[in-house]
Amino acid sequence: MLRLLLGAVLFVCSGYVGYSVNAHYRKRSTAFIVLLGYLDSLEKGMSYLQTSLGELTCSYATDKKDDMSEILKKYAALLSKGAFSKEECKAIVKTRLLTAFEQNLLSEMLFSLGKTDLDSQLAELSKYRAAFAPISVNAEQNYKKYGTLSFKLGILAGLAALLVTA
Repeated sequence: MLRLLLGAVLFVCSGYVGYSVNAHYRKRSTAFIVLLGYLDSLEKGMSYLQTSLGELTCSYATDKKDDMSEILKKYAALLSKGAFSKEECKAIVKTRLLTAFEQNLLSEMLFSLGKTDLDSQLAELSKYRAAFAPISVNAEQNYKKYGTLSFKLGILAGLAALLVTA
């Protein structure tokens, strides 16, 4: 009976690990989708609506609850504060979902927003879009490939542990 209970615990634990890995890949893919949507929103808002950067950021991030939206909300708070440093930008983009390169690129982008005229700003936004687009595609492919596979393998490893201990 104790061996069956140990097998059930191993099954649940390995299933949870598989689900956690799946959730990581899903959150990473969603973060880049939200970031590209934010860049699109900025392009349209700056060129057509002529609204401020803080208003655009607040309006884009208010109804979303993912990790990238939380970063954008913190960025909007920095914008409302006034002047801020590059270190503050680096501090708000710290997350386990992004690599160090991606964090540096994102903080550089957020720090540079609103510092130049409209035409230069739109060119810079398209540059960052070109930098983040392949990363987003790669994150989505990894989620489809490894995310679903990790959950299934977690369940299968749990079943194997259950059978071995029973």
